Amino acid sequence: MGFQRRSFGPRTMHKAVCADCKKECEVPFEPKEGRPVYCRECYPKHRQY
Repeated sequence: MGFQRRSFGPRTMHKAVCADCKKECEVPFEPKEGRPVYCRECYPKHRQY
């Protein structure tokens, strides 16, 4: 048997504004007040390893 990915249906995307570049973007989670949200371009600069 191979690996099968479960399908949970379409993801709900939420509009947000990037904390760095201030561009509007969409994220797959609901942004919370007081927590920064980063767009796809800015996110790698803020990842902690």
